[in-house]
Amino acid sequence: MIKILESIAEKELYMGYIFGIMILGGYIREYRVLDDVYSLAKKYIKDNRLMIIVTSIFGGVLPIPGRVALSAPLLDAIAPPTKKDRSNYGIIDYLSTHHYYWWSPLEKTIILPMAALGITYREMLSYTFIPLLICLGYTWWFIFTRVDPYSVVPSLGSVREFNWRSALRGWAPFIATIWFLLCVGKAGAILFFPWFAAMCCYYAWLCKDWRWGRYINKQFAIISTIVLALGGVVGMIKEPVMVYLKSATPEMIIPVTIVSMVAAWIMGSSGKYAGMTSALVLIFGQQYLVWFLATEYSGYLLSPAHKCLMIGQQYFGTPIKKYYKVLSGMCALLIGYAFIVTFIF
Repeated sequence: MIKILESIAEKELYMGYIFGIMILGGYIREYRVLDDVYSLAKKYIKDNRLMIIVTSIFGGVLPIPGRVALSAPLLDAIAPPTKKDRSNYGIIDYLSTHHYYWWSPLEKTIILPMAALGITYREMLSYTFIPLLICLGYTWWFIFTRVDPYSVVPSLGSVREFNWRSALRGWAPFIATIWFLLCVGKAGAILFFPWFAAMCCYYAWLCKDWRWGRYINKQFAIISTIVLALGGVVGMIKEPVMVYLKSATPEMIIPVTIVSMVAAWIMGSSGKYAGMTSALVLIFGQQYLVWFLATEYSGYLLSPAHKCLMIGQQYFGTPIKKYYKVLSGMCALLIGYAFIVTFIF
């Protein structure tokens, strides 16, 4: 019972992150505090969809926890007002911040299999390079086929000429928050509430508006609190699942694949699916690395416990059905590729 409560409390610390980003996003939308930099970028980027790619790449490569939460306000600042067009941005935010697990030497999804198999980073990339290309290519395809270039950055035409002082004042909380998250990482979750409170105070002072409450979606706050609490509970299934996986034999490839993929779907944790993959490749062999990474990554990506789904729904109103429709296409490509290289060639 104590372990469950500790797990729930650890998850709930992220509410400081979510509340803070929610309020910061409100100030960004209401007072257009990021527009100076975007107006400067518009002078050099002619295709509006490239603006989305540049913005999403910036958010997607940051080695910090909660990349989606930080990149969502950046995309929100250039998202169109119409509900239908905005919903695509939740998908873009999600896709552009989850290729990270296929290449970053800071992520457990790369570090743990490398340690388990005793291989170098270069060897690890030889396994993950094609899945990485699939993720990046799918994101690029979605942006250029689903986004109307004339719907992007609708209000920047009237923005004043670039002013570096104004730009610095508007971007200061993001620069400071990136530095803060780089320093503390997930271990500093207990500091999320005071940090984001300070950043919200800064924007309130800058915009002369202290009405934080109007930027908080109360229904979303309640739902996200419940989902995070449930995430802390379901995360406890890792131990019995790992006991089952470690007792597997080489002929159990199908049931083990199903169990690990479902467990990744239930837990919604990249670190936990990385641990399962590392345990399984020691039993089944290095040739199954891509297979287990692809199947468990797919379960993780589609997990209802995934915090990034909630954030996209809050910022962009992206329906859960739309997430599953788009993401399942990419997951099918990844699993299809993994099946071919694992069981055919």
